[in-house]
Amino acid sequence: MIPAAHSAERRRWQALGVIMLGSMMGTLDASIANVALPTIARVYHRPLDESEWVVLAFMLVTASTLVLFGRLGDIFGQKRIYLGGFAVFGFSSLVCALAPSLPVLIGARAVQAIGAAMIVSSSQALIVDMFPAAERGRAIGFNGAAVAAGLSLGPIIGGAIVTYGDWRWIFMINVPISVLGFVAAAIVLNPFRHENRGFDPFGAFLSMIGLFSFALALSRAHVWGWQSPRTIGLLAVAVVALALFVVVERRVAAPTLDLALFRSRMFAFSVIAAFVYFIALAGLIFIVPLAAQTALGYSAFGAGFLLMPITALNIVLAPFAGALSDRIPVRYVSTSGAILVAIGFFALSRVPAIPQVWQLVGALVLTGCGTAVFSQPNNSAIMGSAPPNRRGIAAGTLATARTSGQLVGVAVAGAVYFALDANLGSNGTSFAPATTYFGAMILVMLVTAALSWTRE
Repeated sequence: MIPAAHSAERRRWQALGVIMLGSMMGTLDASIANVALPTIARVYHRPLDESEWVVLAFMLVTASTLVLFGRLGDIFGQKRIYLGGFAVFGFSSLVCALAPSLPVLIGARAVQAIGAAMIVSSSQALIVDMFPAAERGRAIGFNGAAVAAGLSLGPIIGGAIVTYGDWRWIFMINVPISVLGFVAAAIVLNPFRHENRGFDPFGAFLSMIGLFSFALALSRAHVWGWQSPRTIGLLAVAVVALALFVVVERRVAAPTLDLALFRSRMFAFSVIAAFVYFIALAGLIFIVPLAAQTALGYSAFGAGFLLMPITALNIVLAPFAGALSDRIPVRYVSTSGAILVAIGFFALSRVPAIPQVWQLVGALVLTGCGTAVFSQPNNSAIMGSAPPNRRGIAAGTLATARTSGQLVGVAVAGAVYFALDANLGSNGTSFAPATTYFGAMILVMLVTAALSWTRE
């Protein structure tokens, strides 16, 4: 290999390392605060249900702004958005760590979510822009491993910090990482590139209102009630705003979301499959630590550590799955992964009311293998089916599907788990509510497999 080519390849993989850092940081902070909520409520002398907004604010703002920042990346350059994301994320993390009250912490988390959305929305587009088609699946696989690691490491790291240190470090630790990421990204990412096209502010506003209203209704319906005026009102606002968004996007010259992307069966079915898949995965990541603490008496750290098989297997297998999708049709790889996840959920649904550790770990190993095999080829299919000048929108759409799926998954899992716990009369002393929920998730993953298989 000639020196210039070797240097270009080395720069690409250095850039991928920086992108993986941002992807992991953005997704890790979606779950790292979960185990700290009782501590946060106690420190600020506030009810536990109010401290839940520390998590909800982050997820709601992220889910409602990803498409917007994907479009802004296409206009102003993905590198600019990515660098700006590190700056916003680092500063707001410092404010979170020093917050003197719960409202300040919640507000800072909302700003932190904007930084996370800027980082996550640009990551896939940067990879597709920097890597040739023959290496793209492998690169997306590595980045997908970072995303999965962030999702499952959040409860582990958060549990360790809360158990053995000061809870504020779950936010403070982001500050030096953000500085490192900003400097490294400024050095190794490609020069600024942008397209000279207009921007659709009305469409962007409608998309944020619609997604925020929809996500807020789903996340709080189990508290307010599905038939409450607030839930119905928010869902109505979401329907109207998103319907108007579709009308506007079909008429403007420079849409926030290019609906023409969904004319591709590959793109549309892959995005829907990603959304459905993350409903199941987020519910798993939420319920396993919760049930392990309440039913089995695990510490916060021990309960989070149960998710290590998913983290480890994604780190090991995801790059291989991505590379495999470069060589054989993606439907074979990702469909196999979705079926394997369904088998893992079946195994989880069959554990006894008081399971042994090895029974949970064995089922989670199956699930972890499946998540690694499904997710990265599916991501590669989404990004590979988008034209070069729409990859920012495609990346934002993928990230929105993932984040919205996570939000729906956590909201539904919490509502179903607590309802089952009450109906079964277990009072948090049995794993049975969790196993019942996992049984329902088998069907969700079979739907994912069907979408994956029929997209071509």
